[in-house]
Amino acid sequence: MIAQNPTFPLDGKQVYVLRNDQWSEARLMGWQWSSQDGEKYTVLYLEDNAREEGVSIERIRSLEEMQNAGIETNVYDLNSQAGIEQMLATHNKWREQVGVPPLQWSPRLANYAQEWADKLLRENSFEHRQNSNYGENLAAASGQQLSPERVVNMWGSEVEYYDYATNSCSPGKVCGHYTQVVWEDTQEVGCGMARNENREVWVCNYNPPGNYVGEKPY
Repeated sequence: MIAQNPTFPLDGKQVYVLRNDQWSEARLMGWQWSSQDGEKYTVLYLEDNAREEGVSIERIRSLEEMQNAGIETNVYDLNSQAGIEQMLATHNKWREQVGVPPLQWSPRLANYAQEWADKLLRENSFEHRQNSNYGENLAAASGQQLSPERVVNMWGSEVEYYDYATNSCSPGKVCGHYTQVVWEDTQEVGCGMARNENREVWVCNYNPPGNYVGEKPY
Protein backbone atom coordinates (compact mmCIF):
# COMPACT_ATOMS: atom_id res chain seq x y z
CA MET A 1 0.00 0.00 0.00
CA ILE A 2 1.32 3.44 -0.94
CA ALA A 3 0.84 6.44 1.35
CA GLN A 4 -1.19 9.06 -0.48
CA ASN A 5 -0.57 12.05 1.77
CA PRO A 6 2.16 12.96 4.25
CA THR A 7 1.31 12.85 7.93
CA PHE A 8 2.76 16.36 8.22
CA PRO A 9 1.47 18.60 5.39
CA LEU A 10 3.97 20.69 3.44
CA ASP A 11 2.07 23.89 4.22
CA GLY A 12 4.96 26.08 5.33
CA LYS A 13 4.08 26.02 9.00
CA GLN A 14 6.81 25.41 11.53
CA VAL A 15 7.41 21.96 12.89
CA TYR A 16 9.91 20.81 15.48
CA VAL A 17 12.60 18.27 14.68
CA LEU A 18 14.72 16.40 17.20
CA ARG A 19 18.26 17.43 16.30
CA ASN A 20 21.29 16.63 18.44
CA ASP A 21 18.98 15.74 21.34
CA GLN A 22 17.23 19.13 21.15
CA TRP A 23 14.00 20.24 19.49
CA SER A 24 14.69 22.73 16.70
CA GLU A 25 12.26 24.80 14.63
CA ALA A 26 12.18 23.74 11.00
CA ARG A 27 10.16 23.81 7.80
CA LEU A 28 9.32 20.73 5.78
CA MET A 29 10.69 21.06 2.25
CA GLY A 30 9.73 17.66 0.83
CA TRP A 31 8.85 14.08 1.63
CA GLN A 32 8.93 10.58 0.24
CA TRP A 33 7.47 7.24 1.21
CA SER A 34 8.60 3.69 0.71
CA SER A 35 7.31 0.38 1.98
CA GLN A 36 10.71 -0.29 3.48
CA ASP A 37 11.45 3.02 5.22
CA GLY A 38 8.02 4.62 5.60
CA GLU A 39 7.80 8.41 5.56
CA LYS A 40 11.00 10.44 5.26
CA TYR A 41 11.15 14.23 5.16
CA THR A 42 13.57 16.88 3.98
CA VAL A 43 13.72 19.68 6.54
CA LEU A 44 15.18 23.19 6.65
CA TYR A 45 16.28 24.30 10.11
CA LEU A 46 15.30 27.90 10.81
CA GLU A 47 18.17 28.61 13.19
CA ASP A 48 20.94 28.15 10.62
CA ASN A 49 19.23 27.34 7.28
CA ALA A 50 20.81 23.87 7.25
CA ARG A 51 18.99 21.15 5.32
CA GLU A 52 18.65 17.54 6.36
CA GLU A 53 17.21 14.75 4.24
CA GLY A 54 15.78 11.44 5.32
CA VAL A 55 14.29 12.64 8.61
CA SER A 56 11.97 10.01 10.06
CA ILE A 57 8.48 10.89 11.21
CA GLU A 58 9.40 9.85 14.77
CA ARG A 59 11.69 12.90 15.01
CA ILE A 60 9.01 15.42 13.98
CA ARG A 61 6.35 17.14 16.08
CA SER A 62 3.82 19.82 15.19
CA LEU A 63 3.61 23.10 17.11
CA GLU A 64 0.33 21.96 18.65
CA GLU A 65 1.91 18.72 19.86
CA MET A 66 4.82 20.61 21.37
CA GLN A 67 2.55 23.09 23.13
CA ASN A 68 0.25 20.37 24.44
CA ALA A 69 3.27 18.56 25.85
CA GLY A 70 4.49 21.75 27.51
CA ILE A 71 7.77 21.63 25.58
CA GLU A 72 7.19 24.72 23.45
CA THR A 73 5.67 27.87 24.88
CA ASN A 74 6.43 30.27 22.04
CA VAL A 75 3.66 32.29 20.42
CA TYR A 76 3.20 33.25 16.79
CA ASP A 77 0.82 36.21 16.95
CA LEU A 78 -0.20 39.15 19.10
CA ASN A 79 -3.59 37.82 20.15
CA SER A 80 -2.48 37.08 23.69
CA GLN A 81 -0.71 38.93 26.45
CA ALA A 82 2.18 36.49 26.01
CA GLY A 83 2.65 37.64 22.42
CA ILE A 84 2.56 41.31 23.41
CA GLU A 85 5.02 40.75 26.24
CA GLN A 86 7.38 38.89 23.92
CA MET A 87 7.25 41.69 21.35
CA LEU A 88 7.94 44.35 23.98
CA ALA A 89 10.63 42.37 25.80
CA THR A 90 12.55 41.72 22.59
CA HIS A 91 12.49 45.40 21.70
CA ASN A 92 13.80 46.25 25.15
CA LYS A 93 16.51 43.59 24.96
CA TRP A 94 18.01 45.40 21.97
CA ARG A 95 17.60 48.78 23.66
CA GLU A 96 19.30 47.56 26.83
CA GLN A 97 22.35 46.58 24.80
CA VAL A 98 22.98 50.25 23.95
CA GLY A 99 21.85 51.67 27.28
CA VAL A 100 18.63 53.44 26.28
CA PRO A 101 15.40 53.37 28.34
CA PRO A 102 12.83 50.61 27.78
CA LEU A 103 9.73 51.17 25.70
CA GLN A 104 6.17 50.97 27.01
CA TRP A 105 3.39 49.16 25.14
CA SER A 106 0.71 51.43 23.66
CA PRO A 107 -2.72 49.88 22.90
CA ARG A 108 -3.48 52.98 20.82
CA LEU A 109 -0.43 52.42 18.62
CA ALA A 110 -1.21 48.70 18.48
CA ASN A 111 -4.66 49.43 17.05
CA TYR A 112 -3.11 51.87 14.59
CA ALA A 113 -0.57 49.26 13.50
CA GLN A 114 -3.23 46.55 13.23
CA GLU A 115 -5.28 48.65 10.83
CA TRP A 116 -2.30 48.97 8.51
CA ALA A 117 -1.33 45.30 8.78
CA ASP A 118 -4.87 44.30 7.84
CA LYS A 119 -4.83 46.64 4.85
CA LEU A 120 -1.46 45.40 3.59
CA LEU A 121 -2.56 41.78 3.82
CA ARG A 122 -5.94 42.46 2.22
CA GLU A 123 -4.39 44.36 -0.69
CA ASN A 124 -1.36 42.05 -0.97
CA SER A 125 0.96 45.05 -0.69
CA PHE A 126 3.95 46.00 1.42
CA GLU A 127 4.62 49.69 1.95
CA HIS A 128 4.88 52.26 4.69
CA ARG A 129 1.88 54.32 5.70
CA GLN A 130 2.16 57.80 4.22
CA ASN A 131 1.94 61.02 6.26
CA SER A 132 2.10 59.21 9.59
CA ASN A 133 3.10 60.92 12.81
CA TYR A 134 4.79 57.76 14.05
CA GLY A 135 7.85 55.70 13.26
CA GLU A 136 7.15 52.41 11.55
CA ASN A 137 8.84 49.04 11.03
CA LEU A 138 7.44 46.40 8.69
CA ALA A 139 8.10 42.71 8.22
CA ALA A 140 6.49 40.08 6.03
CA ALA A 141 6.88 36.38 5.40
CA SER A 142 5.39 33.66 3.24
CA GLY A 143 5.60 29.94 3.75
CA GLN A 144 6.33 30.25 7.46
CA GLN A 145 5.01 31.69 10.69
CA LEU A 146 7.07 34.24 12.59
CA SER A 147 7.04 34.80 16.32
CA PRO A 148 7.18 38.32 17.79
CA GLU A 149 10.71 37.58 18.96
CA ARG A 150 11.89 36.56 15.49
CA VAL A 151 10.34 39.66 13.93
CA VAL A 152 12.17 42.05 16.25
CA ASN A 153 15.40 40.07 16.02
CA MET A 154 15.22 40.34 12.23
CA TRP A 155 15.21 44.11 12.66
CA GLY A 156 17.81 44.06 15.41
CA SER A 157 20.19 41.93 13.38
CA GLU A 158 20.70 44.91 11.08
CA VAL A 159 23.11 46.21 13.74
CA GLU A 160 25.89 44.46 11.83
CA TYR A 161 25.29 46.89 8.96
CA TYR A 162 25.18 50.03 11.12
CA ASP A 163 28.28 52.18 11.70
CA TYR A 164 27.69 54.41 14.72
CA ALA A 165 30.76 56.56 14.02
CA THR A 166 29.47 57.61 10.61
CA ASN A 167 25.79 57.10 11.47
CA SER A 168 25.32 55.19 8.23
CA CYS A 169 24.50 51.75 6.86
CA SER A 170 26.93 49.58 4.95
CA PRO A 171 26.68 50.14 1.18
CA GLY A 172 23.72 48.32 -0.24
CA LYS A 173 22.43 47.30 3.18
CA VAL A 174 19.45 48.33 5.31
CA CYS A 175 19.77 49.28 8.97
CA GLY A 176 16.89 51.68 9.60
CA HIS A 177 14.73 49.07 11.28
CA TYR A 178 17.46 48.58 13.87
CA THR A 179 17.99 52.28 14.50
CA GLN A 180 14.25 52.76 15.07
CA VAL A 181 14.19 49.89 17.57
CA VAL A 182 16.97 51.52 19.63
CA TRP A 183 16.05 55.19 19.06
CA GLU A 184 16.59 56.76 22.47
CA ASP A 185 13.81 59.36 22.35
CA THR A 186 11.14 56.82 21.40
CA GLN A 187 9.00 55.96 24.41
CA GLU A 188 6.11 53.83 23.14
CA VAL A 189 5.57 50.98 20.72
CA GLY A 190 2.47 49.20 19.48
CA CYS A 191 2.33 46.41 16.92
CA GLY A 192 -0.14 44.45 14.84
CA MET A 193 0.00 41.43 12.57
CA ALA A 194 -2.26 39.89 9.95
CA ARG A 195 -1.98 36.42 8.46
CA ASN A 196 -3.71 34.26 5.88
CA GLU A 197 -2.85 30.85 4.46
CA ASN A 198 -0.19 32.32 2.16
CA ARG A 199 1.35 35.35 3.83
CA GLU A 200 1.74 37.36 6.99
CA VAL A 201 2.50 41.02 7.68
CA TRP A 202 3.82 42.62 10.88
CA VAL A 203 3.69 46.35 11.65
CA CYS A 204 5.14 48.22 14.62
CA ASN A 205 4.60 51.94 15.21
CA TYR A 206 6.75 54.11 17.46
CA ASN A 207 6.12 57.33 19.37
CA PRO A 208 7.92 59.68 19.23
CA PRO A 209 9.28 58.53 15.86
CA GLY A 210 12.96 57.96 15.22
CA ASN A 211 15.29 57.92 12.24
CA TYR A 212 15.61 61.68 11.83
CA VAL A 213 18.09 62.45 9.08
CA GLY A 214 21.45 63.54 10.46
CA GLU A 215 20.71 62.41 14.03
CA LYS A 216 22.20 59.40 15.78
CA PRO A 217 19.79 57.00 17.49
CA TYR A 218 21.41 57.48 20.92
